Amino acid sequence: MTALALGALARAGADPERVAAEASRCAAAFTAELEPSGFGRTHVVTTVLRGLLRAAPHAPDVARLRDELVDRTITDPAREHRRCWGAVLRGPATRPSPVHTAQAVVALDRAARVLDEDANIRAAREDGVRWLLSCPQPLHEACVDLTNTQEEVRRPHPVDSWRQEVLFVRHFTAAWMVRALLTPGAWRVAVDDGREEQWRALLASAVGSVWSQQDDGIWNWDGHDLGRPLWMTYQGLSALRAHAVWMYQPGA
Repeated sequence: MTALALGALARAGADPERVAAEASRCAAAFTAELEPSGFGRTHVVTTVLRGLLRAAPHAPDVARLRDELVDRTITDPAREHRRCWGAVLRGPATRPSPVHTAQAVVALDRAARVLDEDANIRAAREDGVRWLLSCPQPLHEACVDLTNTQEEVRRPHPVDSWRQEVLFVRHFTAAWMVRALLTPGAWRVAVDDGREEQWRALLASAVGSVWSQQDDGIWNWDGHDLGRPLWMTYQGLSALRAHAVWMYQPGA
């Protein structure tokens, strides 16, 4: 949460020196030793990485988190043995996850615009894109790769060590898929591999899935009348806006 707040402050034009100083404190506290619960989750690591990329893009900790993400990929025999990501980075074996792979692709694409990439880092990012494009279902309207999901992040209570704090995280999968496919790196991979049609079909279905989950401009979690989280409307609007900007071609 601190990393997200710092990223928002940086984007809003806050004093860069103050933001960078707080970002340094945030990053120093986010290690496998001090924060093992969060450091072992793909969602948390990618969130912190995206926040730091806005708040302090040239800080050494940005490269550290990027390398951690790259080093914790898994391979999926069902999809051409491509590298991808699951919910868990450290710990028990984890299953490939579309939403976590999309989150990793977004974070690594942003990092690539700031940091130099070696061959392994670039290959991991591009493999993540190829894994997303390798969905075996010919029709994506009811694709499991676009199904919303959730996870629990558990960490020891900061005061009572015998208790746990539990954070329930919901993932708007289709919105993350749109964001991942619209990264510049994803389009280059699709073109280089001759997968433009797969890219367009998956993107169109992801956008359609994002659109279908709103009613009068307000997004609903699984269609529940009381489940109208503000973050979901924000992500839905952001995904549709990104797609509209990509589709707009003056003079076409």
